[in-house]
Amino acid sequence: MYRKFDKNRPVMYAYIVSFKVKHGAGITFVELQKFEALTEAKPAGLDHFHIFKDRVEENKYFLVEYWNSKEDKDKLETSKEYQLFREHRKLVIDKKCETYECDVIV
Repeated sequence: MYRKFDKNRPVMYAYIVSFKVKHGAGITFVELQKFEALTEAKPAGLDHFHIFKDRVEENKYFLVEYWNSKEDKDKLETSKEYQLFREHRKLVIDKKCETYECDVIV
């Protein structure tokens, strides 16, 4: 659930990353993300995520994750399960493009 707004503390932490997916692997990338979400327990602190497909640049996707805190995301990234998932995802990723870390204010 969302925390009460406090001007000194952000409501949530958002992690945004863009990926260039290998030609013809767009469906595989999306299905891999969905499979992970359905088969693994939701990570502690992850509120929700969205996947966006760029309308201009072919094979470019954006993953937007909403976390209760950056510390929750960092903890997940040290887990063996997440490292294995990243290895599988590398098979369809051509390159990781940009990463943004944001505080969700409203």
